[in-house]
Amino acid sequence: MKKRTRNRMAVFALAASLLLSACSKEEEANPASEQPIGPNTNFNATGLPVVHTPIKLKIPVYRQHYQKDYNEMVTLLQLKKKTNIDVQWEQIPAVGWKEKKNLMLASGDFPDAFFTGLNMQDVVNYGSQGILIPLEGLIEQYAPNIKKVLDQNPTLRKMATAPDGHIYSVPWFEDQQFFQYRNTYLINKKWLDKLGLGIPRTTDELYRALKAFKENDPNGNGKADEIPATFRHNTTTNGYYELYGAFGLIDALTGFSVDAGKRVVFEPVLPAYKEAVQYLHKLYREGLFDRETFTQDVKQLLSKTRNDPPVVGLIGSFNGVYELGFDLLKDYAPIPALIGPHGDQIWRRQDNRIILNYFSITNKNKCPEATMRYVDTMNDPLTVLEFKYGPFGSHLLEKAGGTIEIVDPPRGQDTSSWIGSTSPSTSIPLLATKEWLQKLEQSESDKYRSTFYELYKPYIAPEERVYPTLYMSEEENKRLSVLETDVMTYVRKMEAKWIVEGGIEGEWDKYVQDLKKMGLDELLQIKQNGYDRFVKG
Repeated sequence: MKKRTRNRMAVFALAASLLLSACSKEEEANPASEQPIGPNTNFNATGLPVVHTPIKLKIPVYRQHYQKDYNEMVTLLQLKKKTNIDVQWEQIPAVGWKEKKNLMLASGDFPDAFFTGLNMQDVVNYGSQGILIPLEGLIEQYAPNIKKVLDQNPTLRKMATAPDGHIYSVPWFEDQQFFQYRNTYLINKKWLDKLGLGIPRTTDELYRALKAFKENDPNGNGKADEIPATFRHNTTTNGYYELYGAFGLIDALTGFSVDAGKRVVFEPVLPAYKEAVQYLHKLYREGLFDRETFTQDVKQLLSKTRNDPPVVGLIGSFNGVYELGFDLLKDYAPIPALIGPHGDQIWRRQDNRIILNYFSITNKNKCPEATMRYVDTMNDPLTVLEFKYGPFGSHLLEKAGGTIEIVDPPRGQDTSSWIGSTSPSTSIPLLATKEWLQKLEQSESDKYRSTFYELYKPYIAPEERVYPTLYMSEEENKRLSVLETDVMTYVRKMEAKWIVEGGIEGEWDKYVQDLKKMGLDELLQIKQNGYDRFVKG
C-alpha cells in the first residue's frame, strides 16, 4: 500500500515537473536562452526581474497612425529591462488589423497573447473554445496591481467577466470623471459676439445662431464660405447624436437604453426619434448642417476646423484641442445641453472609463504566469502613468509635494503623437486609479475637458438608463451579429436619407414594420436577457 502511494506521489510529482517545465522546453528552442528554464527555476512569482534568463513572447499589436515603432519606445525598452521579457511585436496598421486578425484566428497560428484588437465576440467565442485561457486565477496569484483595481471596482470586474464566469481579457480602466461623456459642442464665440448673439440654450436658439452664421459673413472675408455646423455620421467622436437628448432620447447612437422599469428600449422607433430627425432635416435643408457630414472622415473634418480664417461655427469635439488647436480654441465656447421643444435636456453618456478586451493570453503561451506578471508590471502605479503619458523626465515631471506635472507637447505636435513616440498608451491594458490620477497636475487639454465636464455633468444621462457594455454568450453573439448588424445598418441608412431628403413622416410606419421583420423583437429579447444577467450579477 505504501509502495502504491509512493508510486502515485511520484507520478504526481512527474506531472507537476512536466507542467512547470513547459516554459523551459520552449526556451530550449529559443535562441534568447542558453539553458533550460521553467517557472520552478527561472520564474519569480514576485519582484523583478520576472524571469532570470530572458524569454521571448510573440504578440501582435494594433498600431495607431500616431504611434512610433514599438521596438524604439522608451517605456517598452524599460519594461523589457525590468522584466527580462523580450516581446516580438508584430505591428499591424489599423487599416489591415481586422483581416490579419481573422487570418490568425482561422489558421490556428495564435500568438502568445493579444493586446487590444479582439472584439467582445472574439473573447467569448475563443475563450469558450479554450483558445484564450481564463485569467482570474493568474490575476489572483501573480497580478497584485490588477487585482487591487478589480477588487476596488466591482462593476469593472463584473463587466470583464464572461457569461461562463471567467475573465478572458483584462480591460482598460481610467477613473477620470470626465470620461463619462464623449462630445463637447463648441461654438464660435467670436462670431456670436460679432452678431450680437448669446450662447444657444435651446434647439430654437441654436437654429437661429446657425442661420445667422450662414447669412451674415461672421468671419468677415466677404465670402459665403461659413459652415454653420459640421459633424460626422455614425461615429462616437464628432457626432451629432448628442442633439437627440433635447428630444428626450438617452442614446440614439447605439440605439438602446433602459427605461425606469429596467426594460430595454430601442430608441430609433420612438416618436421622439422621429421628431429629432425632423429637426436635423430642417438644419440640413436650410444649409446649416455640413453637406459632407455623411461622407467625411476625420482628416476632412480637421481641414475645416483648422482653416484660416475660421469657417466652422459649431463642432462636436472631444476636448477641442485635437479639432481646433490651442490657439483657435480660445475663440470657441461650449454650449450646454440644449433644452428641446418639450423641455427635455439630456446629454448622451458614453462612459469611456472602462473599455473591454485589452489583454488576453492564448493556449499557445508556454509562460502564462510570466506574461501576466509582464502586464501587471505595466500597471505598477507610477509605471502606469508613464505608459499613459510618457516617461518621467521628458513627458512627466515630479514636483515638490508629490504632485506630477504633465509636460505639454512641443508647439506644432499633437498630444497623441507626442505620447505615441514613447509609449503604446492606448493599445495596452492600463488601469489608472483615481488615487494616482489625482497626483497629476492637469494638462492644458485636460483642464479644458474638466471645465466642459462640469457644464454637462448635471445633464449626462443617468448610468442606470444606459444599456451597459457587456459580454453575451456565444449563441447570443451569433444571433446578435446578424440581427444587430441588419437593424442598425438600416437605421443609419434611413436616418441619413431623412436628414438629407426629408420624408420621414410618410415612411415612418413602413420603417418600423421593416425593423420588426428584420427581427427587432428578437434582438430586444436577447439584449434584455443579457441585461437581466448583468443586473443580477
